[in-house]
Amino acid sequence: MTTPKAMKAILFTGSPTATYTSPATVTSLILTSQPVPVPTATQHLIRIHATSITPYELSWPTSAFPHPEPRIPCHDTAGTITSSPPKSPFKTGDRVFTLLPFTGQGGMAEYAAVEEEFIAKIPEGMGWVEAASVPRASLTSWQALNVRGGGYVKQGMRVLVTGATGAVGRTGVQIARELVGSEGKVFSVGGVGSGGLKDLGADVVVNYREERNWEEVVREEGLVDVVYDCLGGETLERSLPLAKDGGVVVTIGSPPPGDWETLKGWVEAKQRGVKGDFFILEESGRQLRDIAGLWQSGKIKTSVGLVVDGLTEEGVRDGWTRGLKGGLAGSVVVNIA
Repeated sequence: MTTPKAMKAILFTGSPTATYTSPATVTSLILTSQPVPVPTATQHLIRIHATSITPYELSWPTSAFPHPEPRIPCHDTAGTITSSPPKSPFKTGDRVFTLLPFTGQGGMAEYAAVEEEFIAKIPEGMGWVEAASVPRASLTSWQALNVRGGGYVKQGMRVLVTGATGAVGRTGVQIARELVGSEGKVFSVGGVGSGGLKDLGADVVVNYREERNWEEVVREEGLVDVVYDCLGGETLERSLPLAKDGGVVVTIGSPPPGDWETLKGWVEAKQRGVKGDFFILEESGRQLRDIAGLWQSGKIKTSVGLVVDGLTEEGVRDGWTRGLKGGLAGSVVVNIA
């Protein structure tokens, strides 16, 4: 199959001025025609079939994520390799998924070029849309619970996941379940879709829409070894007292808690020996392969909340708006075809 010279791609034109507190709007997402990337000697060219939207990418400041301009957003992709370096283990025709590096172009396009270290083969039986929903959500939770600090979560521990009905939180519940084992306990706090969290491995499910004082419900069950916060802000502050003395609070909340000392309750938590850890995930094909193994063995499931058919400006904008609104219980995926 001959590779075309041009491709359809969504450009994020609001990138240069976006900030955590003043994000760009979906009207800054523009459908254009762009040159198909020419892979370097170490890169693979991928024909993209599906890409997952990262809703809060509209608020990422350039200072935090240096990248090319004009910028193609969205980095969770699934597709077919159309060319590869001679010594690569990945060959033309392989079905792969990847989290494209945040410092490069994203995958809301028909093609992308990427190095071997970021790629993993899609497990047999997983479709394009499912595969595109995996990388960011799963890698974030895998690193938060099993990589950071040498692996914060161990067998028999008690773990609280906030924002548990979002794409990242849902994978967090499942990975926590796998790591704590049968003797551990997983607590989850979420909104729409909370009813399905027990099926994903949560022992205790609290719907914050029904329980305004959700932290008291968790407290009655006992304090936890690890808080995995997927929301930040007030939710992070309300979670701090729920960590045991000497426990860990790891957060991916946006905007990030640049200064933990400004958080309500942090001084008291710190005095109890609680460790705070904010991080931004790293792209890793090796870890994606580990996650693919968990999926193949039935230990985790994918979570797709909405599918947008076709790479159109209107469809991407609408899907992005739905993602920002929340309540979808999974990723928003664009089926590029």
